[in-house]
Amino acid sequence: MKMITAVKTIVILLILLTTTMAVVYSEESVPFKNYFSQDIETLLENMSLEQKIGQILIFGFQGTSLDEDYVQWIKTGILGNIKIFLRNVDSKRQLAGLIESMVTFADNTKNGIPLFIATDLEGGVVNHIRFPGISRPPAAGLIGATTYAENNRTVSRLIAHTLIELGINMNFAPCADVLTKPNNVVIGTRSYSSDPILVSAMVKSFVEEQKEMGILATMKHFPGHGMTDFDSHHHLKTVHTTRRELEQIHLLPYSQLIQVGLLDGCMVSHIIYSEFDPEHPAAFSHKIVNEVLRKELAFDGIVVTDDLEMKGSQKYAKDIIGAFLLAFNAGDDLILISHTKSKQVELLNRIPDYFRNGTLSEDELDQKVLRILRLKNKYLPTYYSLKSLNGDNFSTRIDALKESQKAIREGIVLLSSRLNYLKGWDVEYIGYLPDRRSNRQKIEEIRHFLHAYDFTLIGLANIRQIEWAEVCVEEKVPFCILSIDNPFSAHRFEKDALFIAASFDPYRPGLDALFKSVFETGEFEGIFPYYF
Repeated sequence: MKMITAVKTIVILLILLTTTMAVVYSEESVPFKNYFSQDIETLLENMSLEQKIGQILIFGFQGTSLDEDYVQWIKTGILGNIKIFLRNVDSKRQLAGLIESMVTFADNTKNGIPLFIATDLEGGVVNHIRFPGISRPPAAGLIGATTYAENNRTVSRLIAHTLIELGINMNFAPCADVLTKPNNVVIGTRSYSSDPILVSAMVKSFVEEQKEMGILATMKHFPGHGMTDFDSHHHLKTVHTTRRELEQIHLLPYSQLIQVGLLDGCMVSHIIYSEFDPEHPAAFSHKIVNEVLRKELAFDGIVVTDDLEMKGSQKYAKDIIGAFLLAFNAGDDLILISHTKSKQVELLNRIPDYFRNGTLSEDELDQKVLRILRLKNKYLPTYYSLKSLNGDNFSTRIDALKESQKAIREGIVLLSSRLNYLKGWDVEYIGYLPDRRSNRQKIEEIRHFLHAYDFTLIGLANIRQIEWAEVCVEEKVPFCILSIDNPFSAHRFEKDALFIAASFDPYRPGLDALFKSVFETGEFEGIFPYYF
């Protein structure tokens, strides 16, 4: 049968499609000018204990506006940093206005210290900023499949333009995890590769570009999450990995960036690494933070905790106060509490007493605050200067978008093939079945009718689509797989599928590039970036 002949085809795809007034400062109105001209040590001497504590805290909040408590915390300087989540986003205009109000509150305080305003914008599925019209950066795995680190510089530039438009100056990215387990449930395509040298090159280009645009990139999840088969958001578990493997594979991206003076922000995980410290999760481990990260690797930037409300933290510390004490004494500089206001209030009310009674060292607090203030002074003059020119950077943003789309096309991978591409094939039926119950019902309804079609094309993103592939194997029905977020599961069907193509990314323009390769060009330039 020739490819141009119309045939009956059933397509089962899980497709998540998204489409696309930022505040711009005039040169005269650039905020925090007084802060940038101050001597940091002198400023520290004039700060109250509560204000110093506020500099080492970063809070998330609920809703699309700040309630009066958060406003007062920022205005009085007892909260020095904010984390933005998807729940805080209604529209581009709303988010930019919300962040601008925070900037104004902070700029008008006595000390005028800028906030670190952070989010997670890695690309792919981890993107805490979404609204109609936003440019969707690709997943790390898709860029890793291009094997070309300069492609990641382009992606980083695109991300930076988005962050600058909105007013966000700190990015909890890139993900520096080297993927060494195919059943990793939380990292997956967030990793650039299983090759630590390629991961190092990718994160280097990402961090360099963010830094050039005044954004503090914070690499994660030190000392590594790529070797796990659990999610530290939900579990506290121990990794039994040899020190040699940790040093030669998982620490390599960090050590290489530290050696060239690029890394200023590092997020530590809530995982126990028995080879380093069999008792404490990394974020609570003095050995890992001070002996490994600070002394052995010579890191002199700020250490950021992963969220203290994660189960990996909560199952170790008895409460939020205990978690704070553990993180502080381990050597962490910036302590993240993302969700629960009552826990944030408890910290603000109770932590000052631990310094006053000598349980915690104010000298150590001063050193942490100095590291944070110095980085604000290092990054944010560039950031707010570029933001004042944001309207003049339109062509640069468009160039970054075009270049990133080209990079995405270069990352589409053909995992296996016993069939040419699908140009000219007719689609007989499309099923969109996001609900697990309806998905299973539909499987039972039509499994015996699958034989009426020449083949089934399955969009593979999660366990629900795997069930369709399993049915095709059972019924001996020819099928193909478009792997849009789960290439590891797709490998299970290499012997059975007519072909498997992967984009590593369930969003546009990754999907557009995948469909173009499969249905139009038959060209696949990417190289699968993972090996186990």
